[in-house]
Amino acid sequence: MKVLLRLILVLIAFQVSTLHAQDQAVFNNASSHYINGDAVLIGNNILGAHESKPLNDFSLLNDQIRMKYIDIDGKASTFSSSSASIKIKDTSARVVSATLYWAAVYPFAKGTKRERTDEIIYYGSGDRKTPITRVLLKTPGSKDYKEVDGTLLFDGFEQEGFEDSAPYFCYADITGLIKESEDLNGEYMVANVKATEGFVSGGGAAGWFIFLVYESESLPPKYISSFHGFASINDNAVDIGLTDFKTVEEGEIKASLYVAALEGDSKLYQDRMEILKATDSSFVFLSNKLRPVKNFFNGKITSGENYITDRYPNSTNALGFDLLKMKVPNEVFYNDQTETKIRFSTRADRYYAFFTAFSIEINDIFQLSKEAIDQEVLTETTSEEVSEINNQKSDIVDEQIPEKVEEVEKEEEPVLTETLSEEEKIRIEKRMRKREMNIPGMNKGYYLITNVFSKPSYARRWEAFVKSKGYEPYTFVNPRNNWLYISVYSGSDLSETYKNYNKLVKLEYFEEIWMFKINMD
Repeated sequence: MKVLLRLILVLIAFQVSTLHAQDQAVFNNASSHYINGDAVLIGNNILGAHESKPLNDFSLLNDQIRMKYIDIDGKASTFSSSSASIKIKDTSARVVSATLYWAAVYPFAKGTKRERTDEIIYYGSGDRKTPITRVLLKTPGSKDYKEVDGTLLFDGFEQEGFEDSAPYFCYADITGLIKESEDLNGEYMVANVKATEGFVSGGGAAGWFIFLVYESESLPPKYISSFHGFASINDNAVDIGLTDFKTVEEGEIKASLYVAALEGDSKLYQDRMEILKATDSSFVFLSNKLRPVKNFFNGKITSGENYITDRYPNSTNALGFDLLKMKVPNEVFYNDQTETKIRFSTRADRYYAFFTAFSIEINDIFQLSKEAIDQEVLTETTSEEVSEINNQKSDIVDEQIPEKVEEVEKEEEPVLTETLSEEEKIRIEKRMRKREMNIPGMNKGYYLITNVFSKPSYARRWEAFVKSKGYEPYTFVNPRNNWLYISVYSGSDLSETYKNYNKLVKLEYFEEIWMFKINMD
């Protein structure tokens, strides 16, 4: 059965869908990390004019090119394959998370076209191959592919407004596969991404990429947050809010954006990427020499002002598959900033946005506050939970860790007297969010705890900060969970402890301070 697709070419703008009902976007936070490290983005397209030769010609519109599967691996078991490489300088870098994404225009198996004086007629034949959510992945040092089953973000097949292109977008968590790999650095190959060959109204497009976050103690603290979903950008704008970070207190603010989109045509214009300038609430257009302001999404795979060439084939024209990393201008931020927005927009060249990530160097103490263990679960945790949190807390914001209990309702300040009644002691301990425990070998007393960490490196950094503020930290290990507790005051008198607590809690960096009652039974 053939599907007849008709396109009347009165104006070139008619090649672009104007289905505003489909412009609504849903983007969800995929992951957020507060780490000393960075992120890498690698990938490649899997449709081209030739199965293995790079395409460097930008003279034609995408729907004028007869698309073919790129297939470089020489295996009969695959019909499409391409590769890209990771090169991280720090050989001791540790993978925190890795996600594989793949996407394509896929209304049918193959398309043909017939040109007349005033119109082009597109024909489609052959059913889609299923499942579109399954691909093959080969990691560095591996001889064989491994099957990857993913999750569908969006599928436009048989949906109103997407009849011509039927785009789909999938993703899969591959952190475990990469950690099992012999090497982090090296060539990654993805195969059997499904797409339409031949001609499609608006042009075919397909590709894959890996977004990988890694930890490296040699790098500054960063907040790295990624988002995925689907937005049909067509004479409209879609905003994504970025929050939960705090820029450095002084000096240059270094930030990067990572973006993936489908169907950005190098010959069509008016597609843009913007970021909020917080000082005056205006939006600033992003651009560089490969991505002009009015043609930002143009079917290229780039990092900064350079093509990413460590991939095979390394076409400069990725035929509607956009993948990029770029620095964000320092002037759009201010020191101690905590939120911003990015915006997808276009006035002519429709494109599909489905992924973005944001990386920014953050305030060192803000990072430590995010890495600190929630004091409300410190003495309530089982050994199994301790193991799980130790594995996760230093890497990623873990929603499974219980939230801090609500603040104690404001009540009349306790009056300190030489002899405190039992009722007054209870009120004072409650105000200081008391926890208590017996720890062999420790002096008994009341300890004011400023932070708790599972990683010694973070504890040392916090100790250095506390010293810089004129306090002498005392660090001890809780044998129940092996976490490091950092105190700035201890004593056996509850009234004196409370006086010191009231002074310390007024300081921004100690506002979460609490009291640990040790060996006082």
